[in-house]
Order: sequence, then structure tokens, then C-alpha cells
Amino acid sequence: MSSGNPSAREIEEQIALLVQQANRYLPVDVREALEEARHRETREGARLILDIVLENASMAAQSGLPICQDTGIDVVFVEMGPDCTMGGDMAQAINAGIARGTHQGFLRNSVCDPVTRQNTGNNTPAVIHVSPSREPGMRISILPKGCGSENMSALKMLPPSAGLQGVQDFVVERVRSAGPNPCPPGIVGVGVGGTMEQAALLSKKALLRPVGIRSQRQDLAELEQALLSRINSLGTGPQGLGGDTTCLSVAVEAFPCHIASLPVAVNIQCHAARRAEARFTGNEWVTGDVDSVVRPAGAEALSSILSIARPLELPIRKGDIASLKAGDWVKISGKMLTGRDQTHRRLCSLIDQGLPLPVDLRGQFIYYVGPSPAPPGHVIGSAGPTTSYRMDAYTPKILSSGVLGVMGKGKRSPEVVKAIAGHGAVYLATIGGAGAFLSACIKDARILAFDDLGPEALYELEVQDFPAIVINDSKGRDYYQEIAGS
Repeated sequence: MSSGNPSAREIEEQIALLVQQANRYLPVDVREALEEARHRETREGARLILDIVLENASMAAQSGLPICQDTGIDVVFVEMGPDCTMGGDMAQAINAGIARGTHQGFLRNSVCDPVTRQNTGNNTPAVIHVSPSREPGMRISILPKGCGSENMSALKMLPPSAGLQGVQDFVVERVRSAGPNPCPPGIVGVGVGGTMEQAALLSKKALLRPVGIRSQRQDLAELEQALLSRINSLGTGPQGLGGDTTCLSVAVEAFPCHIASLPVAVNIQCHAARRAEARFTGNEWVTGDVDSVVRPAGAEALSSILSIARPLELPIRKGDIASLKAGDWVKISGKMLTGRDQTHRRLCSLIDQGLPLPVDLRGQFIYYVGPSPAPPGHVIGSAGPTTSYRMDAYTPKILSSGVLGVMGKGKRSPEVVKAIAGHGAVYLATIGGAGAFLSACIKDARILAFDDLGPEALYELEVQDFPAIVINDSKGRDYYQEIAGS
């Protein structure tokens, strides 16, 4: 408990708690919005996906695993009232809190140097924004931002003549083109006005607004509703597999701009819309509401999906692949490899140099995943899929080395779809943002190579009844395209 103003030590402690809270518990408004979406959904498959998403949130709260294995790069907003001062280095206190909370919460270290790609090892530094506030005291908001959704963000400097119609068209097209990559249904933050960097910042701050709370400006509230209706009419649906809800909420923030410009930025948040806040008022800290009620994490959703899935045993065989068609649900059992960007880069470099590989890729199945650390009593942490298009540059060469199946989430390029068919291989997608749920299907895990890459190391996983859906089959069919054309 503080007296008058918060100390650096107290801020560090609050940040350490907030980063764990945000990654383990969904905000109450997000869970309620997902439950409402599930109630409204008219497609059985989409309801099933929403059941899994909700069960994943319960499993995370019960097990202590993070909701999603991508515990993000932490964006921290600090608002300081006119009466508030702080002794010590605020940035140092925030980053010390991030490092401590990441370690204590068994969260993934995902932050690296942009040039060398060397992991910093403690998920710091955070992206920090400090601003003055008219309200007394201090408010700290933390937004762990996974990059499956962050990478779908965009900015455009529109001419003023584009007007609100131009703003709408840009936002909707951005969400449409993102498709399944940001793990819909999620939240769309929009920043309009200011300058280039201000519009981007507004779009990020918009994600802090609780789901369903409209702008206090009537014109912006109307814009939010219009955007929400247009986005949900796209039919992208949960996980991009079709449905009534592609977006839970749209939040628009505006700022005056130059007479010659109309900046607009879009920041997309996934269904694991994690955030947490604490306020310092007077001499005490008060944290915001989270959905910390631990519901029974039964197997209802998993049982439902397994009841419609066909068994797929690993190692995978050509005959099994040939019989799979786009849209089939499967339940995978056996041993698979893992590999993200850096593992693929290293494997392809070894192939190019004609050097021995750490594993024989012939007949292998690769899961695009970077798990969070395993807490005591778990064989692995959260282990949901990463976005697959980042592996597109490597996939044809990997397939040429004998790999028969790959799994992640989201769309592949036309070149990769062609390569998959050409090699008689298959691409599967599993449920993005459901890392706690999927980890229950993993019975063993060990690192085979590249342990210096941390979460990007090459693992061997033993799985049982691991659910996935065929997206690109060996005949060249693409399930995402079939959904978009239906």
C-alpha cells in the first residue's frame, strides 16, 4: 500500500500481476460477447468453434496456462493525473515487472531484435505510452498483443475526399483480406485522424475499450455500428470457417487532423482479447474486473468435435492423404515435429548447403507452433497454432525434402497450395488462440534441435486425438476459398 504517490517498486509489482492476469483470464465483457455470439450463431460448425474458444478460456483459468501460447509483446499505457508523480525510472520499473510476470506466469518470451532476430529472453522491452490525464492518480493498462492479429494491422493516408465511405471501405477490406489469420471473431480498433503515428496509436488504444461500449460521439457510434454490420456480413466467421460473427465489436477513436489529410489505421485483436488494468487512487491500487470464475473444464467441446472427426494416424501415409478432402475434420494421434519461422529458415539453409539435417524429414508432419513454457505438472504449456503464411517462403523446399503434412492456421499462398498438391501433401488448420485446450491433447514433448531458439525450437510432440480440419488437400482444393464462394 502506497502513501500519496506510487513507487517504482509498486509499479513493478502491479505490472507483474497484470501481465499474468491478462494472459490467464478473459475480461468479463469479452466472455459475455463470445457467449452471445455463440447463442446467435446459426451455423453448427461455427457454434462448435465458439464452444471450443469458451472452453479454452475456462481451461486456462483452471489450469493456470495462458489462454494462448502467444502471450504477445506487451503494450503498456500509463495515464498520470495532475496530482501524480513517481519516484524512480518508470520504464525500468515497467520492464522489470514484465520480466518478472513473464517468468512467474510461465509466459512465452516472444520479443526479439528486429535485425538479428535474437530473443531478448524475458519478453522485454515493452512498448510504453505515458500520457497526462485529468483524472487524479494513475491508471496502468496492459495489452498483450499477439502477432497473428497484430500483423494484420494497416494504415492508409486517405485524401479528405474519401470521406467516411472511404474509411469504411478501407477497414472492411482490411478485415476481409485478413480472413482467418487473426483468429476471428475478435475486436477491430480504428483510429481516424491526427497524423500517421497518431492514427496508429488511436487504433491500438481503441482495443482497450470494453466490448459493446459505443463511442460517446454519436457520429462515431454510428460509424462503429455500420462497420460492425458490414464486417459480420462478410461471413468469414469463427476461425475463418464461415459463420455469422466475424467481429465482436468495433471501436473507433478520432483526433483532429490536417485539412489536407485523412489518416485511418486498423488494429485487429483476436478472440483472446486480453487486457488488464490497475488504478492508483489516493493510496491504494484497484484492479479491473476479469472473468476469474473457474468453470468446470469438461470435455464437451472436444467430444463434439471428435465425434465428427476421422482418425489420422502418424506417421502419415500417402494413402491416408489421398483420401482426405478439404473440409474434413480429423483427430490426429502419433508423433509430429514442430517448426516456426526460424526452424524453417535453418532447415532450408542446411538443405541449400547440402548439409545433414537434425531429423529425417521424409514422411514427417510439421505443426507450426511455439509453445509457452511448461509449468510444473504439465508436459507442455499452451500450444496453439501460429499463422501459417509466414512459412510460405520455406514450404515448397520443405515439401521437396519429404514432408507430407503441415498444420497451422490461416491461408496459404497460391504457390504453396500448388506445391502441396504437386507433392501429394496436405495442409491442416487447428483452432487458433485455443492453446490451453489443445495442450490437453499433447501427451509428451521433447526438443530435438535448435534449443537456442527458445519457443521456436524444433520439438517432437506425441499427440492423441488432436483436432484439425483439412484446408488444402492433395487435389488442390482450398476450403477457405470454398467458404468464401458459398
